[in-house]
Amino acid sequence: MTQSKLLTIDRLTVRYKAVDKPCVDTVSLTVEEGQALGLVGESGCGKTTLARSVIGLLPAAGEVTGGFVNFCGRNLLNMDKSSLKAIQGREIGMITQESLSSLNPVRKVGAQFVQLLAEKLEMGKFGALKTAADFLGRMNCTPDILNRYPFQLSGGQRQRALIAMAFALRPKLLIADEPTTALDASAQARVLLEIKKLRDEQNTAVVLISHNLGAVSKICDNVAVMREGAIVEYGNAKTVFHKPSHSYTRGLLDCIPHLNCDRSKRLYSIPEGNLAAC
Repeated sequence: MTQSKLLTIDRLTVRYKAVDKPCVDTVSLTVEEGQALGLVGESGCGKTTLARSVIGLLPAAGEVTGGFVNFCGRNLLNMDKSSLKAIQGREIGMITQESLSSLNPVRKVGAQFVQLLAEKLEMGKFGALKTAADFLGRMNCTPDILNRYPFQLSGGQRQRALIAMAFALRPKLLIADEPTTALDASAQARVLLEIKKLRDEQNTAVVLISHNLGAVSKICDNVAVMREGAIVEYGNAKTVFHKPSHSYTRGLLDCIPHLNCDRSKRLYSIPEGNLAAC
């Protein structure tokens, strides 16, 4: 099946007030239909800022100062707030790493799930509850979660609920910002498998932002390595991880401990740079 370009980011530049250098510096990326792109790099390199710029969720101090973001033939940066809100969730979904703050603490998960489906897909209550239970089941969550408040769930349960909500809207593009951050190793593997399965079933393109290079290598077709606001390496995930061409990429890989590593030597540490606080 021939893939077509879904998202094109061209020379995107983002600045924050009181920060001298750009947090995102002339970044260009392309995501095709059904493709999974991994975005990796150390904390503060601009990954989350880049993602929030695409979906129009930059904090008040952030400002796009250059470039464009083309999604399905539309420049998202030129859209008014109401048009952009209609796209958020429905066409472009986002999973954040703050699962507790992403859910309303005084409303049950089921009520929030139903409201989301009613607003974005115009579903009735019965159909919305059935869909919610189905997608929660795919994330290995029992239906009783719908009758609980977010504070009654573990971090992992909240994160799986957010992933279920995102995929239930069947977006064309899903941006997942550290989606497994609150999960243990076995739960991480299970959730990543479900994300891959849902991506294959719905042909949803995924941008996975993660510090877990192993997770990125398992489910991503391509990977972009980001440092100090810029993309320093981009290519096929297997090629980048097995034959990295940039010294920074090699440094990231060398920072990962292995069972057969020489324990008499210190773990490699990337030299401290002038990273923007992004």
